[in-house]
Amino acid sequence: MSGLRVSAAGGPARRTTTTTTAIAIALAVGVSALSGCSSGAGSGPGAEVLAALAEASYEETPPTGITYVDAERARELLAEDAERFSFVAELGTPPLGLMTLPEHRYGLDPELASRTVTVGFAAPYGIWDGEFDAAAIVDELAADGFTERETEAGTVWVHHDRGIGLLVTDERIHWGDEQLDPARTAASGEPVAEQDAYRDLAACLGDVYRADFVETREDSEVVAYAYGHRAESATETSTVLCAVTESDTAADEAAERLRETVDGRPDQYRDAEIEPLDQDSPGVVVTVPDQPDQRPGWLLGHIRLAEALTRS
Repeated sequence: MSGLRVSAAGGPARRTTTTTTAIAIALAVGVSALSGCSSGAGSGPGAEVLAALAEASYEETPPTGITYVDAERARELLAEDAERFSFVAELGTPPLGLMTLPEHRYGLDPELASRTVTVGFAAPYGIWDGEFDAAAIVDELAADGFTERETEAGTVWVHHDRGIGLLVTDERIHWGDEQLDPARTAASGEPVAEQDAYRDLAACLGDVYRADFVETREDSEVVAYAYGHRAESATETSTVLCAVTESDTAADEAAERLRETVDGRPDQYRDAEIEPLDQDSPGVVVTVPDQPDQRPGWLLGHIRLAEALTRS
């Protein structure tokens, strides 16, 4: 699938550079699979995140990025402090940031979603799970100039001028570009959740209301990394950066670079902790509590830690 044309952040199809990745994530957050949930996630730390990763399949290389949002928890936090948690207001879904977004949002009403998954940076596609009125949404799409295209998964509604396609049911909305074909995408390869590195990252993140995964450049000693956003309450929040490396040596070297970065900016990274990844894969973990003057999500648009992590 080529993906919806909503992002100016490009990059090579294989893997992105750190700077391009940070810009892509920032655009996706607005920094200021067929139906139902996939099986195989199991239970335990990171189970919900792993279930989201099961929605992203690939043939040769993993997606450049994957974003998961627990929409129900995001709504709770937004209700307590909409400004503080504004980075999850659009549920990590690029179409909601379009300047030309119609009032009805193509049926993508954040109040109705329970979980969202976005796959890719430059040409994203994704799903919304929740409780939707499919008949009403389809009527709105037809009235808005969308046309029907039949696929194995069902009817995809396409607007070629806007470069968007949607497949709508009462439990799930698939969105992407005009080539959207959920059945073909699901059958295109193995889910990312089957990769040991991503399973370990999901377990490292644990219970988060948002997770952002990044596949690094091909020659990097860091296989992949992910940001997880935690909230004990609306005022007690933190970000955990988990990374899987090619070797224990690479993990130690990455940890040393991260310590130098954290020690160099003690006010910005106050109370940050750096420790080895406690999973089967080698790696490193950085936990950064949000300070009163730092909004949750600020690390997504802040490239210093990612640069220190991936620099060789």
